[in-house]
Amino acid sequence: RSTLFPYTTLFRSGNTENAANILACRLRDKGIKTTMFDVSVAGTSEVVAASFQYSHLVFAAPTYNGGIFIKMDEVLRDIEAHSLKNRTVAFMENGTRAANGGKKMKEIFAGLKGMNLIEDTVTIKSALADGQEAQVEKLAEAIAETM
Repeated sequence: RSTLFPYTTLFRSGNTENAANILACRLRDKGIKTTMFDVSVAGTSEVVAASFQYSHLVFAAPTYNGGIFIKMDEVLRDIEAHSLKNRTVAFMENGTRAANGGKKMKEIFAGLKGMNLIEDTVTIKSALADGQEAQVEKLAEAIAETM
C-alpha cells in the first residue's frame, strides 16, 4: 500500500507543500507509505518513471495564469504522453481567486485509460483555512478506501 505524491510550490510560499505534507501524514497514519516529489526541483523523468511504480497518485499544485503551474503541467503532459493507465488519482489545488488547477489536472487524466479519479479535490485559497483539515482527512479516507 503506497502512494506517489508529486507536488509543487509556487514562488516557494510553501502553502501547497504544507497541505501536501498534511495529507501525506494522514495517509501514513493509515499505514499507507508515501513517496513525495517537489516537481519544482525534481526532474520530470524521475517523477514520470515513479508514477509507473505506484497504484495511487496524488497531485498538488497551485493555479498559475489560469492553468496548472508550469513544472506540474510538464510532468502531467509527460505522463499523458506515456499513456499511464489503471491508476487511482487524487488532486489538491491552490489558488487565491480562481482555483481551477484541479479541474485542469483532472481533464488530463480523464483521457487516460482505466483511471479512477477521486472526486474529493481539496481546494486551498492560498493557505489551509481553519477547519479545512477535515477536507484533507476526507481525501485521505477516500484514498484509503480504494487501497
